[in-house]
Amino acid sequence: MGVVGAALRGFGKALAKKGDGKAIKSVPIAKRLTDRRKDTEKLFKTRQDAGAKPIKGMAAAVKSTSAANTKYDKAVKARKDYNKNLKRKVIGGAGAAITGVVGANEGAKRKWPKYKKFVESDIKTVDGKLKIVPKKKK
Repeated sequence: MGVVGAALRGFGKALAKKGDGKAIKSVPIAKRLTDRRKDTEKLFKTRQDAGAKPIKGMAAAVKSTSAANTKYDKAVKARKDYNKNLKRKVIGGAGAAITGVVGANEGAKRKWPKYKKFVESDIKTVDGKLKIVPKKKK
């Protein structure tokens, strides 16, 4: 364990409740801190601009603003996850469709020799007429 790992482990133990003996395993990364801070500062600034002193009810307003921000962040994350899953489904469906088409094409080549001859040929103009000619091997 490195120095940083030991420090983080110690920090987690320091944050644990006394007598609990459990360290905090992980703390979620905060999102949109600047936006959240701006919302909270607007609440205080409104009263301050009016020349009023802070009141006890301000704590409730700050909590409700924080709860609204958290609810918004969860909704954004849920929408992002939904879109990611939807993209995966679309890509998987497209892959399955391509596999089906390729398989059907190979099956058709085996079943119908004329189809195989047509698929493995080029269409060219010979003497002013369209003709099916074999593809050149590379």
